[in-house]
Formats: sequence, structure tokens, C-alpha cells
Amino acid sequence: MSTFRHLGLEGAPGARGMTRLPVSDVAGGYSLSVPLHVLNGAHPGPTLMVVGVVHGEEIFAIDAIRTALASVDLARLHGTVIAVPVANPPALAANTRNNPLDMLDLNRQFPGSEEGWLSQRIAAAIAPLVDRSDCLLHIDGGAIERVIHYVFVKSDGSGNSVTERLSRAFGLKLLYRGSHSTGSVTSYAAGRGIPAVLAEIGGSTLYTDPRYLQRASTGVLNVMRALHMLDGVVAEPAEQLLLTRRTLLRVPVGGIFHPAVGLEAIDGEVKGGTVLGTVMDPYSLEQVGEIRAPYARSALLQMRVLPSAVQPGDYAFIIADLDSAEPA
Repeated sequence: MSTFRHLGLEGAPGARGMTRLPVSDVAGGYSLSVPLHVLNGAHPGPTLMVVGVVHGEEIFAIDAIRTALASVDLARLHGTVIAVPVANPPALAANTRNNPLDMLDLNRQFPGSEEGWLSQRIAAAIAPLVDRSDCLLHIDGGAIERVIHYVFVKSDGSGNSVTERLSRAFGLKLLYRGSHSTGSVTSYAAGRGIPAVLAEIGGSTLYTDPRYLQRASTGVLNVMRALHMLDGVVAEPAEQLLLTRRTLLRVPVGGIFHPAVGLEAIDGEVKGGTVLGTVMDPYSLEQVGEIRAPYARSALLQMRVLPSAVQPGDYAFIIADLDSAEPA
């Protein structure tokens, strides 16, 4: 049983509660805080922390967390769920990746500092929750013009780590194994010896297809089942591939981006050399750039799906090499 009495939550078995973690007063004349939801199961068990909107434009995580938590029967829950659906309130309000009040990326500030920049203070308010957890699940996501759909496995590559097992349990078809980003919430958890799952899912037109919200909320419940917090079998995909090679393709030149492939390309195979998108000069009306699939057997992990104004260097696609897949 988890208490959280210092937060005003008694943590009685079978109870839900919500509070706000105080961060700091800001120049706008209000006190900034971070929302915290606590679900205490009727039975003892581990503590799972779920966090979303570390980047302000990744709002898909909010509905994924809301839907998953609403379906949890506390009478059957073993352990405690602590959820921070909005880790970065200033960035959410501005619909920006970084905190607009200090221009920092919150996911590079952990464990933070109570005397640092505002983003560092937010990280410092959240980090103690990570310390209290037996597993961290970070739901990252896409933005208005971009969708993303894979699990980023942050493990040592042994193939049998708890992190890799729980990452597979989330239930998406494609996984990519890579290193941590310094200062990220998952790297902080790993440094504390806490398994961390990073689900990259959501954004843009995924909102119009209920299957993707279902996958995200089911992923949260799958991780809970894998931790033996819920009864039932983990819902596994028909096929699951762990990839070990990928590349980030950026917009080559500013202009108007037009996608050449649609959402149907997610989770599928794209032949090398396929045109994925083009850039048009809005003044000359001529095509000035294009992006092609780099691998003979390419898999789109992230993609731009809407026409949009772009700057050189903007994110365009994250593409993995299907020939780098390890056996499941």
C-alpha cells in the first residue's frame, strides 16, 4: 500500500485520489503545479508510475492515460498506480515541445534542481515519484502534423532484461533498441535501477482512428498485467519485431511539406528509394526537396502525415531498417 500522506493522499486500499505537486510561483502571478493521480489497489503489489506530456504538443498521452485508468477495477488491482498525465503544463498551454517560460526541453532536465530553471524545478518535483516506483511508463507521442508508433526499448541489449520484457508487453508490433538520452525521465529511472518503458505512440490523424487510442490504453494495462498488478494475459500482437538500426530524416529545406505516403505505411514495409514526402517553395511554386526511404526494407516509426510549413532541420521521419530485426 502506498501512502502519499505528505501530498494529502491517505492511500487507503481501494481508493483513488488526485492532487497537485507544487513547483513554483511564476511571473504571471500564479502558482505552477503538476497534476498527480493515485490509484491504490485493494491488494498489495508494486507501484507503477505513468507519465505523459513531458513535451507539450504530445497530448495523445492524456487520453491514453485517462482511458486506461478509468478501466481499472481497484478491487482487483494489486499495488498502486501513480499517474502524471501532464508533466509540462506550460508547454501544454502553448502547444510547444519545450517549456516556453525558459525554452528548455523538460526531458533533458532530470533529476532537476529545486533552485534551477523552471523546467529543472518541474523535474525536481516529479523525480521523487520515480524514486517511489517499481516501474516507469512514459507515453511519448507525435504532434499535430506528425504521428509516431513504436516502443523505444532502453536496455543493455541482453534480451532478457526486465525493461525489455515490459517494453514488449506494451504490445506494439515494432520496437527499437537504443541508448538513453541524458537527462530524460527514463534515463533517470534507469540510473536508479528502475525499469522504464518508453511508448512512442500518438499524434495527428491517429486521433481520428479509435484503434490507436485503444492500443495505447491497452498497452498501459498490458504493462500492469506483466507486473502482476492485474489478472489476465498480456494482449500480444500477431508479430513483434525488435529493430536495432534506425535513422532520423530531417526536412532538407524550408517550404511546404507534402506527404507522399499515408498512415497505412505505419507498421508496414516501404521499399528503399520510395518517395516519402516533398517540399515545395510557396513562392516559386516549384519542388525544392524530397525525402526517400533510406533502407532496402524500411519501416516508418514516425512520419509527417499532413501538409505543413516546415523549416530546414524539422523532424520529418524516423525510419528503421527491417533487416536489423532480432528474432522475437
